[in-house]
Amino acid sequence: MNQYFLSISGQWWLLVALALVAIGFSIFAYTNTIPQIAKTKKILLISIRSIALCILLFALFEPIYTSIQSLFYKPKLAVLLDNSQSMAADDASGNREKRYRALINSIDWSKFDDNILFYQFTDECKQIPVLSDSTLPLNGNMTDISKAFQTVNSIAEVQNVRAMLLVSDGAFNVGNNPVFDAENFAKPIYTIGIGDTTDPKDLSITSILTNEIAYIDNPIPITINFTSVGYNAQEVKITLSDNGQRLSEQIFNVNSERTNYTAIFEYNPKVEGTRKLTATATTLSDEITDKNNTHSEYVKVLNNDRTIAIFGGSPSADLAFIKRTLADEPGVKIQEYVQKQGGAFYNNPTPQLLATADVIVLCGFPIASTPANVLQSIAGELAKGKSLLFIAGLNTDYNKLKTLDEYLPWTLISSKANEFSVSTMINTDALSNPVLRINGNDEDVDLWNKLPPIFRTETFVKVKPEAEVLSNMKVNNVVMKEPLLLTRDFQNMKCVSIMGYGLFRWKLLGYAAQTKWNNNSEVPDLFETLVDNSYRWLSVRDKNKQVNIRTVKKHYNQGEKVEFIGDIYDAAFVPMENANVRVSINSNDIKREITLTSIGNGRYHGIVDGLSKGDYPFTATATLGSRNLGNDDGRFSIGELAIEYQNLRQNSALLNTIAARTLGKYYDGTDLSTLIADITKNDSYTVRPVQKQSETLLWNAIPLLIAAILLFATEWFIRKRSGLL
Repeated sequence: MNQYFLSISGQWWLLVALALVAIGFSIFAYTNTIPQIAKTKKILLISIRSIALCILLFALFEPIYTSIQSLFYKPKLAVLLDNSQSMAADDASGNREKRYRALINSIDWSKFDDNILFYQFTDECKQIPVLSDSTLPLNGNMTDISKAFQTVNSIAEVQNVRAMLLVSDGAFNVGNNPVFDAENFAKPIYTIGIGDTTDPKDLSITSILTNEIAYIDNPIPITINFTSVGYNAQEVKITLSDNGQRLSEQIFNVNSERTNYTAIFEYNPKVEGTRKLTATATTLSDEITDKNNTHSEYVKVLNNDRTIAIFGGSPSADLAFIKRTLADEPGVKIQEYVQKQGGAFYNNPTPQLLATADVIVLCGFPIASTPANVLQSIAGELAKGKSLLFIAGLNTDYNKLKTLDEYLPWTLISSKANEFSVSTMINTDALSNPVLRINGNDEDVDLWNKLPPIFRTETFVKVKPEAEVLSNMKVNNVVMKEPLLLTRDFQNMKCVSIMGYGLFRWKLLGYAAQTKWNNNSEVPDLFETLVDNSYRWLSVRDKNKQVNIRTVKKHYNQGEKVEFIGDIYDAAFVPMENANVRVSINSNDIKREITLTSIGNGRYHGIVDGLSKGDYPFTATATLGSRNLGNDDGRFSIGELAIEYQNLRQNSALLNTIAARTLGKYYDGTDLSTLIADITKNDSYTVRPVQKQSETLLWNAIPLLIAAILLFATEWFIRKRSGLL
């Protein structure tokens, strides 16, 4: 039912009273006129003036006209159609694209009249006006079901979308877990599974695990993981290449009883720069696709000539073990400065010697008798961008260490020399940090947390905002908030801080005990792992540290936009926002150049698209006027990582879960006879009544003002024509 109201800002009785006064005044004004006029003309003039005055009075009371209309929005169905490449691939049951299109065409969409919205989604989701083969080309490089749910959810209330129909294989590879966004929709979601639920015959390289940083003539392990499904007693050759040049190969015999395999190569880099390591597997007979038989990763190879300055407050087991581990690194030169009783050193740390160091290690240093000038020299070298590895000690003087506070990942609160034992409690979110890398999987957490306890003093610190806590300490199985292992990478100054000592126990009571006493040869040496990883991470210093340009990802799918980000600083590491940053991309016959745009605080951004499949090196130059601020370089690839072909099996478990959690229904694609009835007869698939209210400000209406002016003008015209005074 529609309703209409007229309201004013005052009282109606007052308006009526004033209107009567206005009419009375008009009658009084024309009772006796000079000269006398005809009665009909007098009545006309009284009427015109009365109406005009009433209009003005009506406007002064600010009248508002309100209409309330009752509308009913019909329910709508949003159909989400998977437009990714996996929908066009063949699987164990045959041609998936043919079955997919036939299924879509078999549904009588006209049953929903015009109350249906079609969307196609890949890593993005967009509405399509007409459903056809051209609007569903099945060429998407990634699948983000969560983004599709979010897109529909954003317009669901306005459009009265009361249900969703998802047609997909359920194999999402980017974005959030779609189950959570499905639950946020809070309405039924019906799912149709496309593709076979059994694994097709396929050989796939799933990952390459290696160090991000390597050094010339310093071998590093390359772990290649691959899977084999549907093959028995087949020979597989895994080949490792460096920038397209074959390095080595291994032969495996795969069988039906095993799915996952691992090949471990040793890579000994010979050339400095960003190297592309590629793993390739032979294509087997009847393999569903060979697009996932290749995988690449990039390794930054650095010159291995490094000098490490190690400071010790006194001779100690930690100092000896750390020195021996670092000395085993090829190309590393050790400068050892151990303090004697008093302020003297066994080797005098002169400023000239310190200037040649690339990394500075403090082991139980400084102590109470450490000369202030030595700490000032260390601070001067750290100010130049050199890296720091700090390892606490029983006699560490934290008050003297305040000289280096600017370069540490924490700020001292208090410290006492009371000693107690602590164990590691690794934060799982920090596993991606290269300092903690062992095998590159979740099992690394257990390995770190099973280490023997070490020692620590009652030292309490406040972690700096830009620092990352890799491990907290655990005392008697109680996890404390105090950090045990921290890293900091801020304005090209790096630091690893270990807030405990007695690390040699990890070597003797951990690794040695397992290998010698328990005959466990597979246990990793975590002491050396921590020292080696820390050294490698700390020793990475870009030559042009004021200019850092990189791509968001190393591997892009074909058709995907390549996104560049950069950080530009001046010599004092103050962010620069007015630099000219140009990136040149060169690969065979393709040459592109883009200019990055400043987005504030020294950060720059740019996007390039339209690049074909291949490997692309790039160089970047930052200038300010005629002054060159620095250069940077890197590499990325396009179309080499076929993420859509990594999994060609229908994820029916996910589609079932989405339907069950939202009170919808899952269909396997063979029987859709009840689909339309299931949707339209659902209790939530109903019209939505809406009351639409509109207000018109009559006092501000132009026609009302025009009417009053015309009436007064007409009265004046008649008076003049009649000769009235």
